[in-house]
Amino acid sequence: MKLVELHCKSCGATLKPENVVERLAMARCDHCGAVFGIEGLPLSSEAQASRQRAPVPMPPGIEVSPFGGSLEITRRWFALPFVFLAFFCVFWDGFMVAWHAIALSTGAWFMSAFGLLHTAVGVGLTYYTVAGFVNRTVIRAGQGLIEIRHGPLPWPGNKEFVAHEVAQLYSKEKVQHGKNGTQCAYTIHAIMADDRRETLVGGLTEAEQALYIEQQLEQFLGIRDEPVPGELPR
Repeated sequence: MKLVELHCKSCGATLKPENVVERLAMARCDHCGAVFGIEGLPLSSEAQASRQRAPVPMPPGIEVSPFGGSLEITRRWFALPFVFLAFFCVFWDGFMVAWHAIALSTGAWFMSAFGLLHTAVGVGLTYYTVAGFVNRTVIRAGQGLIEIRHGPLPWPGNKEFVAHEVAQLYSKEKVQHGKNGTQCAYTIHAIMADDRRETLVGGLTEAEQALYIEQQLEQFLGIRDEPVPGELPR
């Protein structure tokens, strides 16, 4: 497709073809830095076509409820591996308590100090395991915002985005190969109006959870589902 004399809506400068993003119907001006929509531009047939993907049913561990005119999606963290982690934490923490008790009762302070690193590992793993049993991730869209909150135990990753700045959502799979086999984790990303990539939610254990959350947010926010290279297929 040939682009001829496209001009910035803010300053009137001629746009460079590489600054026109067809799939998002967005353009950026090098001269003034403005970012704006180009809905009236005749785009290629590939860019115009909106995908019709099969709807994803609500997977286990996900709840959707209205919240004062907003959309609220709640994901429970609990999964079977946390049960095994709980047994491991009981054994690990019990061993470290006995270690320090013996060391301190015999005056072996160096022995107790040596175990501090292992104790810290146990505390961190125990906190993670307890969070896995009680925590939830709440994604709320409404009143012009997208909010991501984790709790009730404090956890990093609380975020807030301006809804109209989100141009597209997509999910990705991350595969890790280790001694204990292959593990997959899923992440939901956002393409912002200025073409930045932001992570909305990470650490999902099921592909269906990522795809369902992506689907519900796109429907609520009126975002047309467009293909993104490397995204998780349905």
